[in-house]
Formats: sequence, C-alpha cells, structure tokens
Amino acid sequence: MNGRKTLAIICYIICIAACIAAGVVSFMAYKQRITYTFGFLMFVPIWIGSFWFLSFFNALSREKRGKKIKFVVKKSLTKGLSTTANILSVLLLCFWVYAYVFKIMPAGSPKKADKNSDPLAGTAVVRTVLDAD
Repeated sequence: MNGRKTLAIICYIICIAACIAAGVVSFMAYKQRITYTFGFLMFVPIWIGSFWFLSFFNALSREKRGKKIKFVVKKSLTKGLSTTANILSVLLLCFWVYAYVFKIMPAGSPKKADKNSDPLAGTAVVRTVLDAD
C-alpha cells in the first residue's frame, strides 16, 4: 500500500512537470523564441506524456476491492490534484488550438488574410478581366 502511494505521487509529480514543460514551450512559442510549428511539434508529445502520467496517478490512487473503492491517497486530495492537472492541460490545449487556427494556418497561405483585401486580387481571372477594359 505504501509503495503504491509513493508511485502515485511520483506519477503526479511527473505529470505536473510535463505540464510545466508544455507551458514553457507554449510561452516560448508565444514570445516567438521558437516558431509556432516547432512549438506545437514539441508540445504534443509532452502533453500526451502528461496525460498518461495523470492516468497512472488516477489508477494508482484508487484501489478497487469488490464493489468498494478505497483511496490510497486521500479522496479530496486525489480529486483536487486531478482537477488541477486537467484544467492546466485543457488550458494549454486551448492555447494551441488558438495558435493553430490563427497563427499556424494563416502563415501557410501565400498571402496573410486581411479584412480589407480582395480575395480574388491575386488570381489570373481578375487580371484578365481588368486588363481587357
């Protein structure tokens, strides 16, 4: 029982360390010390690792005996730590969804979208019609 509790705490510490590392990568991309694409490629494996260790923590902190569930780590502490890690993880994921939609995708287009620009300005059809006049 004591070894299981120790292993659960170690898994949670690794989970939080991975969340912090993912946050640092996200901050570096936000401050443009690294590109968003490279930051996203670094973020995904770190985030997956964080999720795995949180799953290990949740599995190790509960012990099922028949129909009863006994908490190795206190129930309130288990739920609080799990909720904290989940919220941090979801916030980081939301940042990368925002970054992907508004920073990575427009950077891949030949011309950045501008609300005042004509979407057909660079096409050959518009040039042919305008040149004919």
